[in-house]
Parts: sequence; structure tokens; C-alpha cells
Amino acid sequence: MKTMDECVEFLCASDGPYADAKAKVKYLDKKLKVVKAQAFLSATGTGEVRKAMSEVDPVHLESLEEYKDACLDMETLGVERETINIRIEIWRTKSANSRKGNI
Repeated sequence: MKTMDECVEFLCASDGPYADAKAKVKYLDKKLKVVKAQAFLSATGTGEVRKAMSEVDPVHLESLEEYKDACLDMETLGVERETINIRIEIWRTKSANSRKGNI
């Protein structure tokens, strides 16, 4: 179990990486749309065929996998930060109760 100092240090140290992860997800979301549009424009056939071809385009599928990985990284770090915040809140509550003599 982490000490409160370690919890606070983790939150401080993870601010930048969490922001980076979130920014990467936003960037990759936009990139996915561009890659799909490029694949659509380079495909031939009816609109529906071009749409289907853009969905299964190898570059689009690769970008989709990259997006999934970035989402996983961001969500994992976000959940870790949330867990640490919960630990801190529990510690604060216990500390306040012990000061009042409730525990």
C-alpha cells in the first residue's frame, strides 16, 4: 500500500503523462478521420463501396489499433489517478474522524 506522500507524489508526477495521453487520444481521433477520408477518396466504386473500402483500408485499421492503444493508456492512467484520489479521501476522512475522537 502506498503512503499518503507516495499517493500525492504519484498524482503530481502523473499530471503530465495523463495530459499527454489525453492529447494523444484527441489527436488520433482526428487522424482516424483524415486517414479514413483519404482512403475513401482513393477508393473506386459507388459511395457505399468507397465507404466500405475506407473502413477496411490497412492504414485505417492500423490507425484504429493505435487509437485503441492510446485510449487504453489514457484510461489506465486515469483509473490509477482516481484510485489514488479515493485513497487520499479515505485517509482524510479517517484523519478527521480520529481528530474528533470518532475512531
